[in-house]
Parts: sequence; C-alpha cells; structure tokens
Amino acid sequence: MESWLAHSYKQLLEEDDFTDCCVVVGTRRFPCHKVILGVASEFFKRTFQPGFAEAKTGDVTLTDVTEDIFEKFRLYAYSYDRTLLNSYSNQDMITLKECANMWISEPLKKACEEIFRERLPRMEYSDLLLYFEHAHHIHDTKLIREISSNLKRNISCNTIPETLYELGSDVFREFLKVIENSSTEKTRYDIIEKYVAIHGFVLNQSDLNKWEFHGLANPNDKIPDTVFRFGELSINDDKKTDEYANPNPFKVEKLNFSDPNSICLDPRSKKVNSEYVKTVLSLIDYTKMTAKEFFEGPGKSKMMTFEEKFNFMYKIATEGTPVIRSLFALPIN
Repeated sequence: MESWLAHSYKQLLEEDDFTDCCVVVGTRRFPCHKVILGVASEFFKRTFQPGFAEAKTGDVTLTDVTEDIFEKFRLYAYSYDRTLLNSYSNQDMITLKECANMWISEPLKKACEEIFRERLPRMEYSDLLLYFEHAHHIHDTKLIREISSNLKRNISCNTIPETLYELGSDVFREFLKVIENSSTEKTRYDIIEKYVAIHGFVLNQSDLNKWEFHGLANPNDKIPDTVFRFGELSINDDKKTDEYANPNPFKVEKLNFSDPNSICLDPRSKKVNSEYVKTVLSLIDYTKMTAKEFFEGPGKSKMMTFEEKFNFMYKIATEGTPVIRSLFALPIN
C-alpha cells in the first residue's frame, strides 16, 4: 500500500470518520469500517453480508482474542504496514498468524510467514520452541521440518530454556525425538525428569506397589543401605526401613515458582500420567549412558521400576568395554 494511502487509512481510525461497525473485544469497543475489514478478512466479509445479525446491528463480539492483539490486527488491516509487524515480539507474531488463519486473512498470514523466515536464522532457542509448538497446532509439516532442523542444530546443555517445560505433552514428546543424536541420552533423560516434576506425576494405584520400597515389616528394624559397585558391596546402617529408595526423585528442588522470573506454566497444561511417562522414557537409549550416568539419573528416580533399573544396568555393563564387563562379572563376597 502506498504510504500516503496508509496514512489516510490510519487517520480514519484516529478520527472514527464514516465508521459503520464495531468489534467488541473484552470491555473495549473498536469502531471500524465494514469494507476495510471485509477486504482484509474473508471472515469479516461474510459476517457483514445480508442475512446475518451482525450485518444489521454492525456489532461483532470476539471472545478468542485479546484487546491488544485485535488492535494490532486492526492496524495492519487499515495500513498493511510491515514496519509495525516487524516491531512485534515472536509471541505476538504467532498469535497474529493464528488470527490470520482463523479470520482467513491471507495478506496478514503471508506477511507473518515472510517475517518469520527473515528472523529464523537469528532466532533464539526459546522462540524456536514457540514456533515449533505453533507449527504442530496448525499441522504445518513444512514449518515443522524447518524449525526442527534449527532446534536440532542449536541444541546444547547450555541453551535449553525454561520455556521448553511449557510445551504441551504431545509437542514435548516430538521435541525429544527431534534432538535425538544431537544431545546425550543423559541430557534427554534429565529434560524428561524435570518436565514430569513440573507438570505433576500421576500414578495409577496399580503402579504404586511396583514403585514404592517399603523395607521390612517391622518399622523399628533397620535395613542396611546396600550400594552395589563393580566388584564390591558396601553397607551403611543409617537408613530406616520406612524410607523410600529415593525420597526426592526429581532434581528440581531449586525451582522457585514465586519468583517473577521463574517458569510460567501454560494454564492449559494437564498433569502428566504414568502411561505418558512410560512413552517418553521409551525414547531414551539407556545403553548409551555410562554406569555412573545411569546410577545418578534413572537409577535414583521413581519413574522406573526396580526391575527395569536392574535390567538396564545389566545391559549397560554387559554392552560396555571389556574392563567394565569383567568388573560386572566379579563375584560379590
């Protein structure tokens, strides 16, 4: 759009000249022009056609958008000014693109996609995750591939942002698949452990007996704290029988949810159930961990049964180096 024309259209917004409809969002009323909204959006074009109540009253109430985002949409619909779009955050751009899809606004959708591709090479990891989830929500396989490539290439232990733990469960699972072979299995396991801890771990009653360690029948008796090391057995008599094998299975004790800079969870997120946890844990190849990594991570977690831990520890030992295999085969005296 020519700059002088864009300026004139913006003046229409400021002066409310010739307005013939009103869009209501929350507590705010936005005076608009049917013809301008209709040109920018197929949704508004159809809404104001004869036969609809909105065509008579001139009022349209929107409940699936915030006042701020609709104002940004309205400004673009009147001016087609990409400079304005470029000044918005990636989160706002994603929301505007979702509005463009919902209201069938091809000009806005195209502009958002072009700006995304311009920003992609310099995009921070947290913003890549936002677009990764957005791409899954709209089932855009091409966009998913583009972002996955960047996520895979840029992953490292120091670049995992807290926004990762705000992803929905399905998208989080897909992220774990994307970074396979680009990060260690220990890193992927730690990510799962923290995600499960934050979102809440729901155990079925049938699972509970498998996962808890109750010790001896008499709570006054003591049981040695037995630690297996390759070729030796050490005992510590300080543990009581009513303690679990690992009373604090998740390494997130330093999370402070009262801190304004801490993780802001998506209110739509639901508690993670045991079946889901088993699914994401199955993505980990534990045999690629060292014995120490397994012992310090999965070995101390309640996300796996004792039988599963033993089986994986055996595989790690027997599939390891000849020295490790020989140590594992030593008898315990």
